[in-house]
Amino acid sequence: MDGIAGQHLALSVAAHLARTQLMPDPARVYDSQQLGEMLNVVAVALARTAPLYVLDPANDQPRQLTSEELEGATARRAATHLVLKNGRTLSGISIRRADLRQAIAVLKASGLPEMVSPAPMPALPRAGPKIEVDPRTLLERLAQVEHSLTPPLLPAQVERAKSEALFIARHAPHGRVANLAMQLMSALHEPRAAEDVPGGYRLSLARLRNALQETAAGG
Repeated sequence: MDGIAGQHLALSVAAHLARTQLMPDPARVYDSQQLGEMLNVVAVALARTAPLYVLDPANDQPRQLTSEELEGATARRAATHLVLKNGRTLSGISIRRADLRQAIAVLKASGLPEMVSPAPMPALPRAGPKIEVDPRTLLERLAQVEHSLTPPLLPAQVERAKSEALFIARHAPHGRVANLAMQLMSALHEPRAAEDVPGGYRLSLARLRNALQETAAGG
């Protein structure tokens, strides 16, 4: 692992840590059911924003879950289990400490779009009603972002790209595009995002562009 930043935290632990920074009243006392439901909500938000890992029994090493696996996944049992859309239940899910910090920063900026807390808990911050935008329009906006992200990047370029990624996440036609847009925001939060390096935000850009192209083509 890459020192402390590369350490893996259990998703349930990460959800606890994130809750204290994302909820409007983290010190409020909840019963066990309410707290568990809140942690499930936060865990799903983390899954949309940062890479998650599951222990691979073949080599006893963490394996990153793909965006396809995470699409439509839900958290259960106070974020100790992740249920995939195909019904498969995973335990032992983890997140890197550095990715958790970035995810919290992204979720603070985005206001947890589309997330709703279960009553009677206080409502999570919302970005307003979801209004879908034609994927071709989103693709055009993303193309403008790609054109503007020419190294060496300036802070203003990165901020504009994050703003456009947030717009796409809020107006995406389906969850996969929203997830990839949130992952792009997370990648742009990395200090090295302003450097011309392989992978990183460029890989996130490519994945988001492909997803939007498939959606625009009716795939």
